[in-house]
Amino acid sequence: MWKLGLIALLVVGAARPAARPRPKAPLRPKVTAFILHKRAESLGAYDADTGRKWGEPIPVGPKPHEMIPSSDGKHLYITNYGVDSFSDVAAGGNAISVINLTTLKKEPPIDLGRYHRPHGIERGHSGRLYVTTDFPPAVLVLDPGAQRATKILAAIELDQSLPHMLDLTADERRIFVANAGSGSVTVLQIGAQGERQAATTVKVGGVPMGLALSPDEKSLYAATRDGNQVAVIDTATSRVRATLPLPGQPARVRLTPSGGFLVASLIEAGDVAIIDTRALKVVHRFTVGAHAEGLTLDPLGGFGYVSVQGENKVVKFSLVDWKPVLEIKTAAAPDPVLILR
Repeated sequence: MWKLGLIALLVVGAARPAARPRPKAPLRPKVTAFILHKRAESLGAYDADTGRKWGEPIPVGPKPHEMIPSSDGKHLYITNYGVDSFSDVAAGGNAISVINLTTLKKEPPIDLGRYHRPHGIERGHSGRLYVTTDFPPAVLVLDPGAQRATKILAAIELDQSLPHMLDLTADERRIFVANAGSGSVTVLQIGAQGERQAATTVKVGGVPMGLALSPDEKSLYAATRDGNQVAVIDTATSRVRATLPLPGQPARVRLTPSGGFLVASLIEAGDVAIIDTRALKVVHRFTVGAHAEGLTLDPLGGFGYVSVQGENKVVKFSLVDWKPVLEIKTAAAPDPVLILR
């Protein structure tokens, strides 16, 4: 009898399919490109070496535009502009989305109250956040604080319209703001708590958007989109020292670490231009595709990344010979790119 029982057990065991091993979660890339999709209203993670999508996109707030990581690299702050274009008249959003970069999940957003259409965002060495808003036109100084109890330290309202991108000095006592609606750059001097002390308006013409402050903080480069030029502002005098014609509507600018080259995305032409800052001359230019805007440099890796919104892709290019090396296919309308290791 025991033999018959053993045979039956073996038969049943043979009939039962072997348990399939659970699929392993894909390993996190060595270098991750976090890309913000404006029209898809999401944040995507991609392998910066292969372009492969990693995980599922993370939904964020309405019409996200710019982003910056926290000082410790644990969180990502994303401005929820809420409208498609700076030319829209709607009130738009009034919050900043917060993404936990460890869990890749949303955390409670930062409410900006009566300040609407946050756009540009930068982080100082102190960890404070500096954010532009369209309505009313202002620069907000935010302290993420302990345990994410974010508060507005200061709200500096401007007499110029549609503040777009911004940059700031290492000591966080001067803030430079590109005013897309006024054809100007505002130079703000602020106190230790972010309070306004003085403001100077520098007329540059066109629709100022991207800004880049030189490593020695003596020169500020301002891309004027409709003006088809880059203005060089002397930060000591708050005056335009020189201009460089740049057809194709320059939108964003980034400096290499030495300050020797300025990289510009050209939104109408769909190009990237490389400018020698000493000679103030375009030394290279290449086409990437329709509506090129978001621009990031990763000097550690030796590459740059430009978002081609009209073709839903990001183009990776070499910072040595300035040649494209990879196309990363994305969700709708990619814009800013963040490279993390």
